[in-house]
Amino acid sequence: MPVASPPGRPNDVWIGGQFQYGEVTPTGAPSNGRAVQRSTNAGVSFTDMTNDTQSPPQGMHPDQHAIAFDPNNPDIAFLGSDGGLVRTSGSFADTSSDCATRGLSGANLTDCQIWLKAIPTHIFSLNNGLGTIQFQSLTVNPQDPKHDVIGGTQDNGTFNTTSDPLTWTQNVGGDGGQSVIDAGNPNIRMHTYYGPQGDVNFKKNDPSGWDYWGDPLAASGEAASFYVPLIGDPKISQTMFVGLEHVWRTQDSGGSQAYLDQHCNEYTGDFAATCGDWVPLGSNLVDSTYGTDKSGSYVVAITRAPSDNQTMWTATRRGRLFISLNANDAASAVSFTRLDTAAQPTRFISGIAVDPKDKYHAYVTYSGYNAYTPTTTGHVFDVHYNPTTKTATWKDISYDLGDQPITGVAYDSVTGDLYVATDFGVGRLKAGHNHWRPAAAGLPIVAVYSLTISNSGRVLYAATHGRSAWKLDL
Repeated sequence: MPVASPPGRPNDVWIGGQFQYGEVTPTGAPSNGRAVQRSTNAGVSFTDMTNDTQSPPQGMHPDQHAIAFDPNNPDIAFLGSDGGLVRTSGSFADTSSDCATRGLSGANLTDCQIWLKAIPTHIFSLNNGLGTIQFQSLTVNPQDPKHDVIGGTQDNGTFNTTSDPLTWTQNVGGDGGQSVIDAGNPNIRMHTYYGPQGDVNFKKNDPSGWDYWGDPLAASGEAASFYVPLIGDPKISQTMFVGLEHVWRTQDSGGSQAYLDQHCNEYTGDFAATCGDWVPLGSNLVDSTYGTDKSGSYVVAITRAPSDNQTMWTATRRGRLFISLNANDAASAVSFTRLDTAAQPTRFISGIAVDPKDKYHAYVTYSGYNAYTPTTTGHVFDVHYNPTTKTATWKDISYDLGDQPITGVAYDSVTGDLYVATDFGVGRLKAGHNHWRPAAAGLPIVAVYSLTISNSGRVLYAATHGRSAWKLDL
């Protein structure tokens, strides 16, 4: 990725590249990952800048993008990454003696001794006040929606906050996708990494409490999005849903706490047994079971109606929309009715907001551009399901949004206003109007990837791609 040489030092070169995960295994690690390397002999050899000499070390992020130098001291480097900004101290230490404790021999030992010959004595994080993290989604505690929020971030893990103004703390690393706070017991929480992988925590935000639950999903071989849709049931405690080719469900948070703590804890589990008890509901939603059109890919959106214990809306990447009226019945008995027709776009359905007062009424948004589907246009639809005819009426309410992807939707059932996430912020359609306008002043012109609303707390949260998380008091 980045390559830089400090002015006046033609033999010095710093490079940032792909983190070598295979070189930081628990035993036999020949390097510290080599996210950033430094050479003082024009590239003949490099030393590893990724960790400093502190115990535990302050490490650099695996994904590096930019390097700059202090003009008064070219040994001080500033490095920009998916994790923000860090600075090196400008002094280096020989820690090659550590290689002897790593169980290395031969070429691996030689390489380790070279890479650790001169590492930074100190790496300083400069992220205080730098709101550039990329949130994927935000989840609120329904019992404390203004203060208790968790959210996943691109390649920076899952964060939580319990303060106002919001101050974030990372409680699990890796990629951070969707998350859940259980409706009945807010001490039970879930998060996802990438793909159908995730954890449950029965101890609220305790970093040591995360238990893995992804084995049944991985074993299914089903296609899945990079960040799989994951929701908690708004009525039934410990019931969660995740989307692959089927919608999958657990009714006990992925398994009993005692079992998961013993076998599946990310830090202490023995992993001697299957982790997770997800089961598929009904039929495959992307194959030919429901027709040959708009087939393939995977489920991208799941929303449970908050007005009852059974109604669920879900959608797929290629534009299929479904409703189920028995989502919490026995897994094999759960049935879905397809609602889209050839008149709706064959594009990614990015969001479903179900009317809390009418389980048969939802707002559905599409990503992508009308230019890709010129005969079936539209980005925001008002959808009403008729349970008697088992069909739906669709009204395009995109109005003056223009041809732009919509990435999320939230409905304010108190005012009737509708909010959508776009690449340029958040739009608002006031009840009874047909003109979209910015939701409020102050939000940067930035891509927003999802919206989360609390009607009871009167607050709307926006997860942005590169400008952290924002909230709007309603």
